[in-house]
Amino acid sequence: MPDISLLEPAVLRGVIEKLVTPENMLLSSRLPKSPHPFPTAQWDVIKGSRQVARPNIPNSEAHIVAPLGRAQMAASFIYLREKKVFNPTTLYWLRAPGTVSNKQNAEQAVLREVTDLNQRFDNFLEWACWAALTGTLTLTGDVVASIDYQIPASHKIASPTTQWSTATAQQMVADVTAWKRLIQRDARVPAREAFATDKTVSRIFNAFATAGAALLSDRSRDAYYSTGTLPGFLQLDWNVTDSMYDDTSGTPTLFVPDDTLFITNLTDGRPMEILEGPTADDEAPDGYTGKFSKTWKEKDPSARQYLLEWNVLPVITRPEQIVVVADVSTT
Repeated sequence: MPDISLLEPAVLRGVIEKLVTPENMLLSSRLPKSPHPFPTAQWDVIKGSRQVARPNIPNSEAHIVAPLGRAQMAASFIYLREKKVFNPTTLYWLRAPGTVSNKQNAEQAVLREVTDLNQRFDNFLEWACWAALTGTLTLTGDVVASIDYQIPASHKIASPTTQWSTATAQQMVADVTAWKRLIQRDARVPAREAFATDKTVSRIFNAFATAGAALLSDRSRDAYYSTGTLPGFLQLDWNVTDSMYDDTSGTPTLFVPDDTLFITNLTDGRPMEILEGPTADDEAPDGYTGKFSKTWKEKDPSARQYLLEWNVLPVITRPEQIVVVADVSTT
């Protein structure tokens, strides 16, 4: 058999570790990942306090201050385990004694399959992260589960008072200002970012363009026409995401639906992260966390198989730093 380095377990795991999550996966590519060696994911939910200190008298006992609101959450990891069977042509390349060309073809074919399976896992994690930001991650199908991320009810907005399909620029400013204030009030940090699709952001731009160009800075107009974003608009960094995945029926689906808006602070205090749990495969090294991969050959029928496994879960430790608007416009 030709020397196919990708079939060596250590090399294969190294390749997986070096595969970078695409930048269009806005959450899974930027959120910090933490190894979690325990079989169940556990994390603290921290809530802020707006209380002020009370004056005291010299030489008196200090006032006792209650600790910050804190609750511990626990949930099972989401267990992903999938495999591929290499096609007969690849099997021929792998068992042929032949040429350098055969070896290169085999390595390219194996790498394509490895990358594709890894992309499926990354797509799932990106979907799970956006679902968590809505407040509830719900799994259906073979695994049925639901995780409540404790986002306050006041931070989950069904829709604005005036739908953005007809709202004026001033009404949109009032809406965004009020939603930002929820984060400032409850989490005691400023709102920093907004996430929406191009269709949603264009509603804002069109409303301001109709109201008069003077309401938008030259920088905002130029950025919108060149990149489709509104950097610094209303003191927020607007992230436009139109990335899609194929659902179980093969239908292209947006990770962030049109007219859904997220206003967040995902920077201060590490409010959201990805926990990677221990692998369940008995061939993995002791204490191994993260993506685990292996390959083997079946004798009957003859087939080379490649498997990828991952115990993973997005967690939110500071839910007050998130506001989600389910539908800014019904049209």
